[in-house]
Amino acid sequence: TEKMGKTGALILLLMASGAVADCMTETSGVSICGRGPCASDIQGQVFCATHRYGTAIRDNRGKVVCGVGQCQKDINGNISCSIEPGGAVTRNNRGKVECFGGCQPADNQFCERIMATP
Repeated sequence: TEKMGKTGALILLLMASGAVADCMTETSGVSICGRGPCASDIQGQVFCATHRYGTAIRDNRGKVVCGVGQCQKDINGNISCSIEPGGAVTRNNRGKVECFGGCQPADNQFCERIMATP
């Protein structure tokens, strides 16, 4: 279909720019894409990580926050992410998140919303 063709063209454009795109459809029916993984918030709105190997994750309030690298929740529900693009994270035996290159809090400044057009 034409809609799939234009969405496919958007994905190809993002891939040509060196990114692996991800797309999700919101509850409203609008398709949102980004350079990295996507997640939907509690209201069905989609947000995607701005970095190819980043993370998009829902926080305890139901909002989507993103990171440059991988992200993980600690035992208190706080989300920490590697400051390195695609950097790994782990949770130690005390429940503390440790990150390759250092940690930073997940934030919506590392999220994007690129609307796919028909």
